[in-house]
Amino acid sequence: MFESKPNARAIFSGIILSAIAALCTSAVLTVEQDTAPFIEKNRAQTEQKLIDTLLPEVKAKAQGKVTYQCKLISDKRIGKNMKAYIARDEQGNTLGFISSYSTSRGYSNPLILIGGMDNNGRISKIDIQLSRETPGIGDKVERRKGNYLDQFDNLALHEKNWDVKKFGGDFDYITGATVTSRAIVLATKDFLEVMNSTDFDSLKDCPSKK
Repeated sequence: MFESKPNARAIFSGIILSAIAALCTSAVLTVEQDTAPFIEKNRAQTEQKLIDTLLPEVKAKAQGKVTYQCKLISDKRIGKNMKAYIARDEQGNTLGFISSYSTSRGYSNPLILIGGMDNNGRISKIDIQLSRETPGIGDKVERRKGNYLDQFDNLALHEKNWDVKKFGGDFDYITGATVTSRAIVLATKDFLEVMNSTDFDSLKDCPSKK
């Protein structure tokens, strides 16, 4: 039997293709490295804009600029190393608190929310920070789709039966998005429980960005 020898043209073509693939990979990695700071900056700006909306009444009463001290909070009810913030006025007075909170009760986990609480333990406002809920179904709870989240404004922990009306609670739910609606209600109850029992000054500061 005769062994077929590799064709010189085929070998040359293989070398060229390998070189092109290596160049493309290098280019992609370079682009990712170059754009990473801009992506992070945009993400941080988006997060800050959201944070600025969560204590509307507190901010309205504050004299001067409101600052936010970032802390890390971990609790099995809301998630590990979630970002929390102490809102203070220019005199250093504490105005309220903000924290992200996560739940796995939705359809597509995690569902991450973020909420503000005043010094009296009442919710100022909540919003959705990250959702993978089904488009056209679970995402109906988002603010861009309606005012479902407004029903949580100014609520304290012991003033409501924290479940949706379908399961004997006090909260409305969106037809076709009952699972997501209920996930938000139960997660927000957990959020209030944790927020009301946490000494925020004792929490670790968020890692500083270099």
